[in-house]
Amino acid sequence: MYYQDLTTHGNKPHLKIDKLGAGDFIFVDSFPGSIGTHSYEKKGLLISVERPPNTTDPTGVGAAINGQNITIPQRFVLTATFVDPKKISLIANQPPPLGQFAAALALSFGNILCGATSQFRDENMNGPLTPGQRLNVPFIAMPVNRPDIAANLYNEVIDTHHPSPFTLVLHVDRSASDSAGDAKLFVGDQLADSVHFNFGNGLTAATVFNNIGVGIATALGTNFQASVYVTKFEIWAPKQP
Repeated sequence: MYYQDLTTHGNKPHLKIDKLGAGDFIFVDSFPGSIGTHSYEKKGLLISVERPPNTTDPTGVGAAINGQNITIPQRFVLTATFVDPKKISLIANQPPPLGQFAAALALSFGNILCGATSQFRDENMNGPLTPGQRLNVPFIAMPVNRPDIAANLYNEVIDTHHPSPFTLVLHVDRSASDSAGDAKLFVGDQLADSVHFNFGNGLTAATVFNNIGVGIATALGTNFQASVYVTKFEIWAPKQP
């Protein structure tokens, strides 16, 4: 139904399929006051967000299609492929500080923001963690705590010279009273993790979305900027008879 190939640059079109009539991306602050940037590069759509000193709330920015002017089927699948996640210090000549950030597939409606994320962690509320990557499904009624993916897959993603792309997949099956979901995280063509869940947050077949898209967000730590390239974004739906 919708497909963007974001590895193009210059004057080359990246919107390839738009059966929804949604148009190109708009850029939004996922959380109020977030400091973010974006640019279309040969490598993909580069999106970044800062986490300045004394920040306690989440920060995040996103590239999205406006969901209020389109009709989304009851069942649909979102996919987004990312590459080269990075965290750099906002303090000159210092290594990146501890902190969490995540690449995200995001749905927003009303005052709710939810979806599936690939979270990069080296800090939690109780102190340092071993660096790792995990699938996460934030802001649903019953949070799903997933384990870190296999270390060899994580190392492929963060490889300095030849980082492996990673892909988030979110299947949404809406009903009159609630919605179910399946989230998956691939590294290259390998399934790293998957989970089934119920949204339980008011998402139903009647929901009109504000935005549907991709983003980057931070949760913990200060004095760093997180960034990632988005290479592809797609919306799929069952073929109508």
